[in-house]
Amino acid sequence: NNTTPITGDPIANSVKFAVFLAFQIPSIITSSIIVIYIIVTPAFRSKEQNHSTCVLLSFNFLQLISDIPLAIHFFRLNIVQPATSVHCILWTWLDFALNTSSLQLMAWISIERHLFIFSWNLMHRVSRLQRWFIHFAPLIICSVWCPIFYFFAIIVSPMCANTWIFYSLLCGLPCYLTTNLGYYDLIFNTIMPVLFILIANVALVIRVVKQKLSRVRPTRVDWHRQRKMAFQLGFLSMMFLLGWIPLCIIQLEMIYCQSDLILQFNDFIVCFLYFIPLLLPFIFLFSRPEFMKNFKGFLFGKKQATVMPATIK
Repeated sequence: NNTTPITGDPIANSVKFAVFLAFQIPSIITSSIIVIYIIVTPAFRSKEQNHSTCVLLSFNFLQLISDIPLAIHFFRLNIVQPATSVHCILWTWLDFALNTSSLQLMAWISIERHLFIFSWNLMHRVSRLQRWFIHFAPLIICSVWCPIFYFFAIIVSPMCANTWIFYSLLCGLPCYLTTNLGYYDLIFNTIMPVLFILIANVALVIRVVKQKLSRVRPTRVDWHRQRKMAFQLGFLSMMFLLGWIPLCIIQLEMIYCQSDLILQFNDFIVCFLYFIPLLLPFIFLFSRPEFMKNFKGFLFGKKQATVMPATIK
């Protein structure tokens, strides 16, 4: 392992440490309360359109309590501690698996919203087994594919030997990124989900607007509710796109040109990605007013009206 001190800016790392820590504490508290609310509220879990969101929030919570604390610890010390190859391998695997799984879950949520809004009749006509497969199979694939893929790419690493830099975030980059497996990872695990999110959300807006302007509408569809679903999805998707589109562009440029400026900008974008799990609980609450209302009732209790007996004179 290479331990050459390629140090970052201590002042910049101190600023990142303060900013990340300021966001992490309220984010963990909010995310914990959301998870508890989901666990103790069967009515929320029973709705099919909430299943994918529950899985995404679960992955997000895991990242808040595992991956991000490791990054904060690095920014505080300006070095990876403990400075061992095992620590670097596990941290890199955890970071890549959680980040990319969340991205792919967001891509599936973007596609699934089309089924709930425009194909509800078709979903009710198929058999129960087919409906279960359509609904749960993508969730299972998005949840297990990336951890398995990065286990072989980073931990097993059959194509190359990793060289870790303990003075760099995530110990530098795993060696598989410079091989053909890295190109596959970039295209299929990152760029394609980003394109799915972008295309699905643009198509959803067009379809909702087109249906609103159309004179012929299905009478059994609650279009006010469907517009709310599109609005909720738009907020979450925009956050993912703002973080992942610049990273895809930089990663593509790094294939053909690896200047110091591009590498520094890549490190900045990687740090920016951490704001997705930090902000996701708040964006989720803001984009779903009905959940926020129930959320407040869950926190502070529902006010019950007191009936006073009438005084007879």
